[in-house]
Amino acid sequence: MAKRPPGFAAWYARVANFKLEYLFTRHPGPGAPRSIFFNQNLPDSYFDPKGRPKKEHIFPTNQVISSKYTIITFLPRNLLEQFRRIANMYVSTACTASLHPN
Repeated sequence: MAKRPPGFAAWYARVANFKLEYLFTRHPGPGAPRSIFFNQNLPDSYFDPKGRPKKEHIFPTNQVISSKYTIITFLPRNLLEQFRRIANMYVSTACTASLHPN
């Protein structure tokens, strides 16, 4: 029986375990362990010579943004949502055609 290359087994395992949902979700890797200091100053080793926290000790915030629109994205997203339906596109075309004096 022919021997399979070792890379093929890894590739086949990835294909066999593939799920379509993985394309639409974010899966961040595991982060570095954290130390939490309550009512204490951070150790001096957490700061660089200029007094700023080192990059390895800066973590993302827990802020959650649940708004669908921002000031910049309101018009493009709203138009995309409206013209996704064919009936809205038809009404828009009919209204635009009725505005011309011919």
